[in-house]
Amino acid sequence: MQETLRHPHVAGHFYTAVPGRLRSEIEGYLGEPAAAKAKAYGVMVPHAGYLYSGAVCGHALASVEIPGTVLILHTKHQVGGGKFSLAGFREWETPLGKAPVDEQLETALANVDGIDVSNLPHFNEHAAEVVLPFLQVLRPDVKICVISVSHAPYDELLSVADGIAKAVLAHDGDDTLIVASSDMNHYEDHHTTMEKDKLALDKLTEYDTQGMLEVCYSRDISMCGVHATALMLETCRQLGAGKVELLEHTTSGEVSGDMNQVVGYASARVL
Repeated sequence: MQETLRHPHVAGHFYTAVPGRLRSEIEGYLGEPAAAKAKAYGVMVPHAGYLYSGAVCGHALASVEIPGTVLILHTKHQVGGGKFSLAGFREWETPLGKAPVDEQLETALANVDGIDVSNLPHFNEHAAEVVLPFLQVLRPDVKICVISVSHAPYDELLSVADGIAKAVLAHDGDDTLIVASSDMNHYEDHHTTMEKDKLALDKLTEYDTQGMLEVCYSRDISMCGVHATALMLETCRQLGAGKVELLEHTTSGEVSGDMNQVVGYASARVL
């Protein structure tokens, strides 16, 4: 029997488990949007501990309208499930309460060719969980669906993106935001990471999805959620998006002071 409630896994580790403190911290991040708020098809945000990437995530999400439903696509850090694994929970819990799953959209997504339903890669995964409290503060009645995305050929990504877009349009295309959860380059020095990240981010802002994937492969850019981001971009394109705006780009070194081994964090919105 499949679990129906997804309990928080990294509360108290990636972010505080104290509800009042968590809400206050998030409200602080949201008080400084990276750009004037706009209606967007999608947004890319990082998923590290709030100390390091919470500001970038919050500034980005404060820059887009949060509709009634949010579909979170994230990199697959955990074992289990297939290349595209839709979580089968009914609710996702954080210290701020329980966010319900949009069961109508979930049913439509479960019928997309290439997507399987499995909770296995979601139990111990942080990439969607750390985004959820921001959504709960911005839109207390938000409903969600969550898909983990592993490595997949470009043509397969395109096919699944087409299926997701059709499911979203049939559900309510104007009331769904696609969120890609991804960090950028990992564990090189600040200068190298900023340069490598820029190669991928240039392709991202050119709306060149295939080019973004190829440069990450060819230049060894360890953007962990590149496939989730590619899926978000192509889904948004099918929904009518035409441009990508880079919002912020930094590294963990700016917070930790250690510039020798950093992780890159960036945000962007798709309009």
